[in-house]
Amino acid sequence: MPSPEPKALLEVTGLSKSFGGNLVLSDVAFSVLPGEVHAIVGENGAGKSTLIKTLGGVHHPDGGHILVDGSERRLRSPRDAQASGITVIHQELSLAPHLSAEENVFLGHFPKTPFGTVNRGLIRSRTLDLLRRLSVEIDPARRVGTLSIAQQQMVEIAKALRFESRVLILDEPTAVLDADRVDTLFKVIGRLREQGLGIVYISHHLEEIFRIADRVTVLRDGRRTGMSPVRAIDQDWLVDKMIGRDFPTHAPQARTTGRPALELKSLSVPGQFEQISLSLHEGEIVGLAGLVGAGRTEVARAILGLARSSAGSVEVFGRAVKVKNPNAAARLGIAYVSEDRKAQGLLPNRPVRENITISNLRRFAPWGLLRRGAEIRFVRDMTARLDIRMAGPSSEIRRLSGGNQQKALIGRALTLNPKILILDEPTRGVDIGAKQEIYTLIEGLVRNGVAILLVSSEMEEILRLSDRVVVLRRGRVASSLSRDEASETAIMRAAALVDEPHVAH
Repeated sequence: MPSPEPKALLEVTGLSKSFGGNLVLSDVAFSVLPGEVHAIVGENGAGKSTLIKTLGGVHHPDGGHILVDGSERRLRSPRDAQASGITVIHQELSLAPHLSAEENVFLGHFPKTPFGTVNRGLIRSRTLDLLRRLSVEIDPARRVGTLSIAQQQMVEIAKALRFESRVLILDEPTAVLDADRVDTLFKVIGRLREQGLGIVYISHHLEEIFRIADRVTVLRDGRRTGMSPVRAIDQDWLVDKMIGRDFPTHAPQARTTGRPALELKSLSVPGQFEQISLSLHEGEIVGLAGLVGAGRTEVARAILGLARSSAGSVEVFGRAVKVKNPNAAARLGIAYVSEDRKAQGLLPNRPVRENITISNLRRFAPWGLLRRGAEIRFVRDMTARLDIRMAGPSSEIRRLSGGNQQKALIGRALTLNPKILILDEPTRGVDIGAKQEIYTLIEGLVRNGVAILLVSSEMEEILRLSDRVVVLRRGRVASSLSRDEASETAIMRAAALVDEPHVAH
């Protein structure tokens, strides 16, 4: 008789979650067996992050069941999840850098001596035991801030083992690791598998799924579109389940482009990206595509002088330049709209007027005194041009909708009269109507000769707007596609897959 299948360590059924009426997870189901690595894959926005946070106790599900060792659990907080044997190790590690490795492992749960003092000897010996379980060598007394990212990951895993976690959820664990460190991580995962732990492995890099996972679940638009043993599938199956179909490319009229406006030649920033070469012409949109951690925003910030390059060059209208900061970039005709309008863009308690003009106040103060009337007239013209709906220029910008806030930040960039405009996730968090208005605005700017570098994780956006698409993968150019060559499948293959096609095994 065949041996019965082992009981699942973690079982999720019918899991659903909405935010403000927007369904983010719908009837999601999967399980993790002892000694199994179960991968979760999907495009940006597929629902992976919400699923992780729900299993980690950050979000409370609207429906469905979470069972650990066959018993249903109500995870109302990360502490509940940890007490249930589930630990999430996020891409952004949650260690205290000023404390030692052993202090991080036992943080908040220090063992005491009979005299009420911290038992340092016990902390040291137990931390060494946990690190030996992982077959890694780290000095427990070393301050975590001095460890490499790979070593910090090992400390996080040791911390999870100290809590006797049965299920580890690893969120993009290789995003900032080089190839050698990835191999080390996979060896550690193999040891944990041998010890009977269940691993939920989230990654955008599909070749990793075939290296490390036993089963894979695919999410698309918050729904499960496929689940299979990895040995029974190939990369084509995964891509089909992830994207389902190609978006229409919209095929705008062919644009007439001018001279090269921006050229990157083998540009490198250590630890962020390497050997990036691309060109952008007047009256052209180049889409910069790629998955989380590919280096898209890092390239944009380097052009602005927010990161120092170690090699390569930047040319603006044929002249090599050294851009030290955004002010220097603005003087060259380069403007930037950040991907994070709340943290890096808006002055939330200040008027719309100030939010639009703050990048170029000299325009309204030729002798050092602000001409308020000129500023207000300019803002009224700009808000009319961009169709920003508000009570008036003195309205606090936090009272505007997300779409109107975003248009105000684009208006701020246009105050600089840019010849080159870098847009990083220009429609993130805006509704469909505002998104179409922003698209129309972008296309109008290009018709007037502005060169636009479009950084976006939205495939439909990239395909609709771009004349060419440069795809980044792990900090390098994976492919450069013309409009005719660009499709969701072609971009996804370049962004997520290895060069050689996978053969099902």
